[in-house]
Amino acid sequence: MSNWKNVNNWHWVSKNCLNWTQKYFEEQLVGLEAEKNESKVKVTKVDECTGDVELSNRKGKIITIYDVQLKLSWEGTTADGTDATGKVLVPEVAHDTEADEYVFEISVDDDNNDKQPLREVIRKALTPSLVKKFEAFSGDLIKKHGSDVHIEKDQLGAAAAAAAANNASETVTKTRTSINNSSSSQKPATAAATGGASAKGSSSTKVNTTTLEEVVEFQTSAHELYETLLDTPRVSIWTRGPAKISKEKGSKFELFNGNVRGELLETEPDKKIVQSWRLQSWPEGHYSTVTMTLDQKSDCVQLHVKQTGVPIGEEELTQRNWTGYYWRSIKQAFGMGAVF
Repeated sequence: MSNWKNVNNWHWVSKNCLNWTQKYFEEQLVGLEAEKNESKVKVTKVDECTGDVELSNRKGKIITIYDVQLKLSWEGTTADGTDATGKVLVPEVAHDTEADEYVFEISVDDDNNDKQPLREVIRKALTPSLVKKFEAFSGDLIKKHGSDVHIEKDQLGAAAAAAAANNASETVTKTRTSINNSSSSQKPATAAATGGASAKGSSSTKVNTTTLEEVVEFQTSAHELYETLLDTPRVSIWTRGPAKISKEKGSKFELFNGNVRGELLETEPDKKIVQSWRLQSWPEGHYSTVTMTLDQKSDCVQLHVKQTGVPIGEEELTQRNWTGYYWRSIKQAFGMGAVF
């Protein structure tokens, strides 16, 4: 274990608090209940809490730096006695996330119309309670672990004097990659950047592949989502950079400085989009096929995504890029995941 008061590191002392964070959210969120119009829901489990959580002392100032993803299980009962279970995915709980920027992906097991009132309870009653818990996290983190990164003034002075005497010069850089980064353009992760397979083979190279499937819910209409996925000005907004894309069948598209590219194979306005799609790091000439089906519900649209031809070993990376650079960015840019 590191010595958090090591005077040789007086300028920046950090502590990894992810394990504590996982227990914290289990204690704070499991059992959280909400009710609306006699329908009730309750959080039953924290299935996942992944990411980075650090508490740092920067020249005597306590700083929280965290970015975690939460996946919760819930159960509920409608006013007429229909029982249901499901999940709530919170893609990002971060130190710089504002109260109105949290995104909640709600899924219902064996979904049907009888269970829809429970979605409303989660959106309108449960998520505000979750946000309050998230907003209290930073203060509780400092209260619990702040003393572990505390450095006495005499230690700071001694370290500074020693550094000056030895003409020491050191630069400490702390970086954090976030989908909320306000830079002019985003760049999805590639296999080379994340330690995956990055070698480009010829188009004749045999590629073993698999299929990815998911359902993503957006608080908008099928028409608006269709436009958001294919309209050039809108795509430029959620990709935060120049976008080459159109609604014309057979047209080529390039997003994220060419890191994602492909061709529009088929469209059915407001209902279906089929594209060839690849990451730049994939074997040269290899494309997957992405089929997006828009299912209009009474109060939202569900996007059913099926991607065939994903190279084996690229599944996790590809899924992260869809979640972070597509769905989360769209919701944050246009409020399609807003719950208030």
